[in-house]
Amino acid sequence: MGMSKRLQRIQDWEALARMADYEPGTMAALCPISLRQLERHFLLHFQKSPTQWVRELRCRLAQQLVIQGYSNKAIVAELEFASESHFCHEFKKVFGASPQSFAPVFRHAKGMSLLGKNVAFKQFAAVEQGPQEQ
Repeated sequence: MGMSKRLQRIQDWEALARMADYEPGTMAALCPISLRQLERHFLLHFQKSPTQWVRELRCRLAQQLVIQGYSNKAIVAELEFASESHFCHEFKKVFGASPQSFAPVFRHAKGMSLLGKNVAFKQFAAVEQGPQEQ
């Protein structure tokens, strides 16, 4: 079976990324293809590199965990970031805001003034619109 047919049969790239501990090289090995072949496939089908795609995936998953109240330390362990600073750097690269800027919107909303809630909501809505191009 050719490389492209093999890759087209993969339905759940997120599951593959999890199995590969979010490492593009390991994802390629699981396919089994070279990293360069995986890069060509991602550029063709996702218009981004596997590294960029994995970063955005992990940060979207992290965003959901932040909103649910997970600590940075728990998110680092759950999504296998190298460290808390690595996690915060990657998150900010994708969303243009730190993970901590998401947490107060939900955790402290009850005690906030109406003005504070509006500011927090606007900040959250701006980040929710998606990744910023770097």
